[in-house]
Amino acid sequence: MKKFLLCVVALLSSHVMHAQYFCSEEGTELRYVNYDGAGQGISDENITVTNVSKEGNMLKACYFDKIVTTKVKDNTTYTLYNWSYDGEKTVCAEDLMYGPYIDSDSDPQGYNEQARMRMLDEKKFNGDNSWSLADDAAAGSSMPDRFYEYVPKMLKTEVTISGGSCLGTEQVSTTAGKFDCVKISYLKRTKVVLKTTTVRVTEWYAKGVGLVKSESFDLKGKPAGKTLLVKITKK
Repeated sequence: MKKFLLCVVALLSSHVMHAQYFCSEEGTELRYVNYDGAGQGISDENITVTNVSKEGNMLKACYFDKIVTTKVKDNTTYTLYNWSYDGEKTVCAEDLMYGPYIDSDSDPQGYNEQARMRMLDEKKFNGDNSWSLADDAAAGSSMPDRFYEYVPKMLKTEVTISGGSCLGTEQVSTTAGKFDCVKISYLKRTKVVLKTTTVRVTEWYAKGVGLVKSESFDLKGKPAGKTLLVKITKK
């Protein structure tokens, strides 16, 4: 019996160790608040977990993100995050074409792969904006650099992510609860036409949830923004 219990514990431990860094419970809502560098709330994000599926070892889910910016006319925008997990690593990519598609007054129900590919061509998207996080990522391990460019609202935008690394694990507490997180950091360089902005971004991700906290600072160490998970509602 004792040997059997030890085997059960080992299996449970293995299950806990290997889990995706996103929520896979259909209909769950994640609420975030975004702050500017001065600590003032500038927008709320309400994410709904949708399109959860599993094929073999591959688990997928989509985060439908509604962003409401305070004190701004026409203040509601949308985006999608596509997540996947193959049993060893989590991959996430923001669908940068969904927002422009909605802004063009197109029917949201008509957004599909064909529409996305058309928008990619129209916005001249090039590069890779996905990122991945391995289950066994340890403090000091590096993350691959990436680059992408596109033309939203007639302004050519180039984004370079570099110097990414895992800083280890850390517990984070917010109004949504306490979370055991993996902590990562990277440099984000954004060039819009001739203006370039570079910030150091640090993010905390929890298994079964996703992003819990994000902070960014300019190269002089001045706060540039923060995002916090403030509430989780399960259906």
